[in-house]
Amino acid sequence: MILKRDELLAPRTSYRIGGRAEYFFIPERMEEVSQAMSYCRAKGIDLRVLGGGTNLLVRDEGCRAVLSLERFKHTDCFGPFAKAEAGASFPAFVKKLADNSCQGAEALCGIPGTVGGALLMNAGGHYGEIGEFVKRVKVVEPDGRMVTLERDQCGFRYRDSDLGGRIILAADFEFPEGNREEIRNRMREIFAKKKSSQPLHSHSAGCVFKNPPGAAAGRMIDECGFKGTRIGGAAVSTVHANFLTNDQDASAADMLELINRIRGQVRERHGVDLQLEIKVW
Repeated sequence: MILKRDELLAPRTSYRIGGRAEYFFIPERMEEVSQAMSYCRAKGIDLRVLGGGTNLLVRDEGCRAVLSLERFKHTDCFGPFAKAEAGASFPAFVKKLADNSCQGAEALCGIPGTVGGALLMNAGGHYGEIGEFVKRVKVVEPDGRMVTLERDQCGFRYRDSDLGGRIILAADFEFPEGNREEIRNRMREIFAKKKSSQPLHSHSAGCVFKNPPGAAAGRMIDECGFKGTRIGGAAVSTVHANFLTNDQDASAADMLELINRIRGQVRERHGVDLQLEIKVW
């Protein structure tokens, strides 16, 4: 187990925003995850889990304790079956799936972060979600027990699951068998559409708000005239209004003020209370 003190979190997030973690744990064996949980429980402090930091806004004051699964990166594919540890790169895993003719991989292209984060949030888009292909997930329960959950115990739903409160360690997947070249071609088409409609090269955390039933959050924000709006270093993307970017050394306070202003205007104009898709620590 590696334990760092006062670790700066901003470089570990795609927003490049956030304060420090008083305790920063990097377990090297799965058994050490429970040890870190016990240590924090004994001190009476919450332990947060950091994946790729691509769907996360860390407040300027930081937080007490963070656990990183960066040492758990192994993935493997056996025909339509696949395994992945939680700290593995999700884009690299999706590429491996496509190389192994796993149909459905194309629906997951262009999504950043780690496998664990993708499972927690049931990552996906218009073309599909990761939860569709899960067989089982290995987790550590809040009391430190290591257990395996079957897919129907995970509660996968739109941008959410019942895996919160647990620490995801690894998962098994099963995909329909497809044609490798057709899958690769479809991936290129989907990624090209994303590249043309999203600010993929900006410091952002993807879509900030969940889409309300039957509506698009980005369209609502755009109709309120927010594209290009800036508070401090935080700005609403001119490419996609549901993306907020850090392009001038934004603080978390800047980003949160912009988020709150957007929610207020959308509520006033559309009568909809937008829910966050990103996590705020």
